[in-house]
Amino acid sequence: MKIGLNLPHLGEQATAGNIRDFALYAERNGWDSLWTADRMLYPVEPKTPYPGNSHGRLGPQNKRVFEHLTVLTYAAAITERIRLGVSVLNLPFYNPVLLGRRLATLDQLSHGRVTVGVGLGWSADEFDAAGAPMRHRGRMAEEAVQALRAVWGPDPVEFSGEYYTIPASILGPKPAQDPLPIVMGGGFSPKSLDRVGRLADGFNPTAVPVDNLVEMRNLVRAAAKSSGREAWDLPTIVRANIELTPDDADLPEDGRQLATGSWNQLTKDIGRLAAVGVEEVFFDLNHVPGAEDLRTQLGLADRLQEICRGAIADSR
Repeated sequence: MKIGLNLPHLGEQATAGNIRDFALYAERNGWDSLWTADRMLYPVEPKTPYPGNSHGRLGPQNKRVFEHLTVLTYAAAITERIRLGVSVLNLPFYNPVLLGRRLATLDQLSHGRVTVGVGLGWSADEFDAAGAPMRHRGRMAEEAVQALRAVWGPDPVEFSGEYYTIPASILGPKPAQDPLPIVMGGGFSPKSLDRVGRLADGFNPTAVPVDNLVEMRNLVRAAAKSSGREAWDLPTIVRANIELTPDDADLPEDGRQLATGSWNQLTKDIGRLAAVGVEEVFFDLNHVPGAEDLRTQLGLADRLQEICRGAIADSR
């Protein structure tokens, strides 16, 4: 199982120096990937509760967020080996021609190291700011994936859909990878997981207990198989948002989300992910208390890497 880290591109820790030092640390110390996230707004009076926690509010780190693809371009310029991903980019907010060109350029500049995690978006405020209709987001995202693949395909590119139209055109550059992998955050409904199985190159779940994650992956694989695809070719890349309990106390196991609780519980989660064949997990340390100090994040990363190595070895 591969392991990665989310770059410190949000919160007070988001500085050019910290992003550089963190990226170089990860490359030098054998981590497999670096990731960013897509956040447009921190609404003062949100129309939509945040679905990632029980109180429905974004963390204060989201008041300051460096733009995700710009950060990955910077990381690409200062690293040589480590893979670069976004999880997740909210497709309805973007024109697929402009987005496709940005991603293809980044893939060329990084010599084929990009993974694109995509999702639908959840914030009504962000949909308003993007000028996109929230009620059509599922259909828009499906069509955007098809349009992106057209942009990256052979010239002349031509696409006609309900939401996007591309007149016959020459569009370059193409990505260095063929294909450039699109992994899709699944949401939680059978309809969302069906979409992943039919369209995506991989599955990118987060914020669920490990048992639920395995059930979701099975639904994705069933959808892929029913669509005539090879289900085992769709890797699962898990986003783990680290939330440590005070005094390293265990949380009750019933309903406990992945990567929350004590260090002992995190270790068990990592071992279970490896044991069920998850291909990759990456850790977001930006919301851990004290994360604004880069030394705190690097110390946590060192401990996580040690735990991962042991848990992965024990799962074999």
